[in-house]
Amino acid sequence: MRAYPHPPRKYIDISKLITDSWRLVWRHKFLWFFGLFAGGSASFGGWSGNFSTGGDSQHSNNSGQTDRTAQEFSNWINAHLTLIFIMVAAVIAIILLLWLWSIICRGAVIGSVRDTRQGGSISFGSAFARGRESFGRLFLFDLFLFFLSLCLIIIIAASVLFLIFLAMVAGKVGWALLSLLGLWSLTFLIFGLAYLACCTFWFVPWVFLGIIVNFAARSVILEGNRPIAAFRRIWRIVMDNLSQTLLVFLVSLGLSIGASIAITIGVGLTAIPAGIAWFFAYSADWNLASIVIASSLTLIPLVAIILAAAVMNTYFTTFWTITYDKLAGHESSDERFPRQSATSSPLQPPHLPTGK
Repeated sequence: MRAYPHPPRKYIDISKLITDSWRLVWRHKFLWFFGLFAGGSASFGGWSGNFSTGGDSQHSNNSGQTDRTAQEFSNWINAHLTLIFIMVAAVIAIILLLWLWSIICRGAVIGSVRDTRQGGSISFGSAFARGRESFGRLFLFDLFLFFLSLCLIIIIAASVLFLIFLAMVAGKVGWALLSLLGLWSLTFLIFGLAYLACCTFWFVPWVFLGIIVNFAARSVILEGNRPIAAFRRIWRIVMDNLSQTLLVFLVSLGLSIGASIAITIGVGLTAIPAGIAWFFAYSADWNLASIVIASSLTLIPLVAIILAAAVMNTYFTTFWTITYDKLAGHESSDERFPRQSATSSPLQPPHLPTGK
């Protein structure tokens, strides 16, 4: 296991962090392409009611209609089973390809930010090479998080199924055990909420977990650590710089809220011409020329949304990468107070020129 020196407490100039991140993102616009990618089931249901007074005959008719609909649906499924399997496989394949491509894009943006901050030159090719270089490590990291989440889901589902089994099978004994477990859970929940209310906000543990995962991914990409080693290292860094980390998160949250509001207003304004065009297309009984014009104008807000998402993802990826490098000691931390010049003394006033 690689040994790292214990990181000292750091100070981050928030205003400088914001401006440096924006300058980097604006100067290297090709990173927007990678930033765009760096950060289903269908249910058939319905509501039915019986408003007639026909009694059993109406119920019988509804029942027969329901059975006939179910039979038709079953026949359609059996007739198109191969098509359904192909569509499901295609959707799964697309999701997997997008996930694998997002791994490359995350490594490309984070690695390029590190390179340019250390004085190197970056390009589209070097960014792609960075993403390909860290692909294996970040792939294992994502799998680790996936299986960890899957284990938690299985534990929760098994606990719920066990409680249902006690309630349905074990009779009075099961209800007694279920009542005891419910009372214990309620007591634990009340005391837990009271503790969180007294000590901190209820969402802070989830925020803390998100920060840990965010920094751990950068440790995997930039330092080549494995998942467990990355989490161990990030724990030390965050705990030694907890106040700075939470301050950066609050600033990031405020920036994201402000950016989201601005993007919503901007995209809404760009969508006004398209809305007017579609209204005229409806008024003209869907004339072909009006449909073409409305469709063309609809591309404007769509492109605006894609471009805004790419810029935002790239910016906040850069923002957190610079933060990580400063907290981890890969960059010199900012000075809380500017140093005084060595040629002047604070006890003596500066020399003023005098006229002859």
